[in-house]
Amino acid sequence: MNVSYAPRRMSPQLRQPSTTRAVMLDVIVALTPSLGMAIFFFGPRALLLTAVSVASCLGFEALYRLLTRQSMSVGDLSACVTGLLLALSLPASAPYWVPVLGAAFAIIVVKQFYGGLGRNFMNPALAGRMLAGTMPILMTTWPQPMQRLSLAGVDAVSAPTPMSYLHEGSLPPQGLDLMFLGNRGGSMGEISAFMLLLGLVYLLLRRVISPRIPLSYLGTVAVIALLTSPEGVSPLVWTACQLMGGGLLMGAIFFATDPATSPVTPRGHIMFGVGCGLLTVLLRSSSSYPEGVGWAILTMNCMVWLLDRLGLPMRFGVGSFAATRALLSQTWNSLSEIKFVRPKPDFQRYRPKEGQAPGEAWLDLLRSALKTFGPFAGVLAVTCAVIFGVHRFTDLNTARAEVQAQHKILTQAMPQAAVGAETPYHAAGALSITAGYDEEGRLLGYCVSVQSQGFGGPVTMTVGVDLNGAVTGVAVTSHSEQDRGGHRKPQRNRPGRHRGHDVPGPGPIHRPLRHHPRLGQQLGGLGQRRHRHLQGDYRRRQPGAEYCSQPGYGGRVQL
Repeated sequence: MNVSYAPRRMSPQLRQPSTTRAVMLDVIVALTPSLGMAIFFFGPRALLLTAVSVASCLGFEALYRLLTRQSMSVGDLSACVTGLLLALSLPASAPYWVPVLGAAFAIIVVKQFYGGLGRNFMNPALAGRMLAGTMPILMTTWPQPMQRLSLAGVDAVSAPTPMSYLHEGSLPPQGLDLMFLGNRGGSMGEISAFMLLLGLVYLLLRRVISPRIPLSYLGTVAVIALLTSPEGVSPLVWTACQLMGGGLLMGAIFFATDPATSPVTPRGHIMFGVGCGLLTVLLRSSSSYPEGVGWAILTMNCMVWLLDRLGLPMRFGVGSFAATRALLSQTWNSLSEIKFVRPKPDFQRYRPKEGQAPGEAWLDLLRSALKTFGPFAGVLAVTCAVIFGVHRFTDLNTARAEVQAQHKILTQAMPQAAVGAETPYHAAGALSITAGYDEEGRLLGYCVSVQSQGFGGPVTMTVGVDLNGAVTGVAVTSHSEQDRGGHRKPQRNRPGRHRGHDVPGPGPIHRPLRHHPRLGQQLGGLGQRRHRHLQGDYRRRQPGAEYCSQPGYGGRVQL
């Protein structure tokens, strides 16, 4: 009797993509929702920028394989995935030559120089993105969503990303619903958490990636965010903002799961994801740049070989810690072969030979030692003399330049002060506090050095506060801002209206920021909160002072 048999479980080779082209095609399908959302928010320029990136990657790979007389590998679609990931990790306002430069570095240097697909030790698209990130002015201008950018020249209105607020310890103004859908500033592919999660579900259903790396990566960041949330902020909201506010989802789903640059063992997957999460939190909290996903993944890519060795499964029939016991046994056997010989020092004095005067043998030894160590001592003496001379003749000029720079800052922040002196006082958010004195030595107030995250990077400023708590001046010491960003002006004649005006605050500002009009609103709000806190520190030392409470960055500030 013939009975047809249909197995319930299919072969593993039939349940997942069997070729490189099929895997890359699935990744392209998973990235399509994020690309569509980028086109919806930023217009056709996002599509054109993506096309330039993909075409550059295909062209550089074909050119390199042609020049080196190797088989053409453009058909496996790996270059298309690299170009697509590179474009989605860029801001929509990036010039067209930026993806071309990133594609050349990603394809030629990172991928082909090491033997092609499967032999590269770093993610090519992420390496190209981090190379483009070395140009902070171009790569930190984030256009506002729903802003139709021109296909030619871009003069975008810049908007701060949620990570710039989280880096300062405060929640972003966007709600969780807007961040989930993508109505926020950021790179083209990272803005919509919903579309990224759709791509993750598709890749998991197609068995293209394993859930171990994304879950361990996101779980590590989530646990640390829950334990380190600022005072006065809900831990759950803070964790959700940390997960959706930057490029964490895109990095965990598409960059960290690259099969060529990630471990192959299950335990290696978990260790890789945990390491990426720890480095991401460390870079976000301890560096001047608010984001750290890219550098975290690239750093862990360099440790994949070690994680593969640590994650090797145990052989059948071998007990626990067998390899450790074998290593200890081998070390003990090697140490047992060492023979210690008891030293026999010879304290006999040198006896002069026939015809030598007493002490002449010691002079011979001294001459040989001088011949050996004399040149070294001469080079060392000349080096020390040169260093001392350079330090001696340049130290005065360096000290004079530092004093002039400090006096210039003091003049801008507190015009009435003639002398400034460093104080041992501390305040939340203050880098340093300097006391200002007049020519007769009377205390006039304090100059507080603070730092805030701007559109182009950190902004460091010194704000003068008198004894009554009024702001006397603001001096911007360093910034990375440029004149293309700022807040949207609804009328064409409004930019000239703000130029040369004082920054709003608790007191008058005698030094208008004519050269930095777009920093006015930032400096005003920051200075007002910082000086209220400093005023509270000052009044706590005064007996009989009245106290009140004001909102600050991390909660309420008592004055």
